[in-house]
Amino acid sequence: MSTSTTKSLPPSQRVPGVSANQYPPDAMPKIGRLVFHAAAAAVMIQGWASLQNMAMKQFMESQYGGSFQYLTILGLFGSIAAMLLSGLCDYFPGINVFKSIKRIFLLVSLPVELVISSIYWSIILLAPELMLPPAPDMASSPEPSSSGFEDGLFRIPLWMDMSMHLAPAVALIIDFFFLEKKFRPPASTIGAFLLAATFGTTYGLWVEHCASINGSFPYPFLTIMELPGRVATYAGSTVGAYLVFRGLNAIHK
Repeated sequence: MSTSTTKSLPPSQRVPGVSANQYPPDAMPKIGRLVFHAAAAAVMIQGWASLQNMAMKQFMESQYGGSFQYLTILGLFGSIAAMLLSGLCDYFPGINVFKSIKRIFLLVSLPVELVISSIYWSIILLAPELMLPPAPDMASSPEPSSSGFEDGLFRIPLWMDMSMHLAPAVALIIDFFFLEKKFRPPASTIGAFLLAATFGTTYGLWVEHCASINGSFPYPFLTIMELPGRVATYAGSTVGAYLVFRGLNAIHK
């Protein structure tokens, strides 16, 4: 549409603030949001990348299922995907398919990461031997760690620990409350429950399968439990994730 044509339109048919050589405001890249999402993804990716050269990574890869036995790693990849999809939404805000896919990842990753962070840091602070497996001397790190220095456990530097066990939850909370709309039914009710139940059940079956081959679970607190206790843990975590999401969504304006 030419400028002359635009000017010839009656006022009721004109789009305020949009001329013939401008994109609609909603289609313009949102640079501030893009920087936030890119930085959040970079922090998480850096934590994962730094893990590759540590003894903990060698230990993980020596087992069946490798890194993907760990709920932390699965949650981390989901959070990275959510941040990268958010970045695409920021740069191409007019492409709605990116927004729809990002919302699905957010619906899963947000409650999962909050459950991961709450369980992980509670156990790390109170009884790290229930979260971290025993390690040989080569696993020691001269950098500050979240699990102490002389406990004989596999441990990683504190900054790396926070990039994988804290940054995802913080980034997703900020994204949800400040940059996203709240979820509406049926996504916030049936959708959230089905996704939580599917994820929780799938992870429970997967980690049980891995343990049947490895002879132990990726997390020591699961190894010392009998099957009924583990089933209760999977179910409780799933319900907890769903309730956490419902609570956060309820207070979202």
